[in-house]
Amino acid sequence: MTIRLKGGPELLRLLDELPKNLERNVIRGGLRAGAKVIQQQAKANVPVRTGKLKKAIGIGTRTAGSRLSSYVKLRGSGSYLGLFIEYGVAPHLISVAEADKPVRNTRPGPRKVSIGTVNKMVKRGSLKIGENFVGPVIMHPGHAAKPFLRPALDQKAEEAVNAMGAYIAHRVQIGNLKAPTLEVDDE
Repeated sequence: MTIRLKGGPELLRLLDELPKNLERNVIRGGLRAGAKVIQQQAKANVPVRTGKLKKAIGIGTRTAGSRLSSYVKLRGSGSYLGLFIEYGVAPHLISVAEADKPVRNTRPGPRKVSIGTVNKMVKRGSLKIGENFVGPVIMHPGHAAKPFLRPALDQKAEEAVNAMGAYIAHRVQIGNLKAPTLEVDDE
């Protein structure tokens, strides 16, 4: 998503007058302030069951040469759930992998066991949902997508830019230097 700003060139001229490390830190802080707005909206949008996914929504900044960027990202425990919830899951077959199926050791050597035996050996090679053993194969019905990250960006992009501008304006008020106000250009 590309956002055009009013007041951007004036801000760049002002930042050129500041020491490079201060410029970099101010911009990075502004980017984090904008990302924080998106993060809070994503946390509000996420369907809550255990709260793991909500805790996994984090923010950060990245530097590539002279280019700075910020991001809202899923990380840590529970982050793997985000993809399934954001995009949904198609119906699919789940089965015990060949390598995980139980093997019976016999005198001539190991041999695979039948499905009936697999079901009898539930603790060693059957699928378990909750506390119930369901056998070696099950059809998962899938579920619809419940997007939370992209709608957060769509809903709060302008507010994030304003938060970034407010942060920079607050930090850069030295003597008679004042940061220009940033606004989203609606062209």
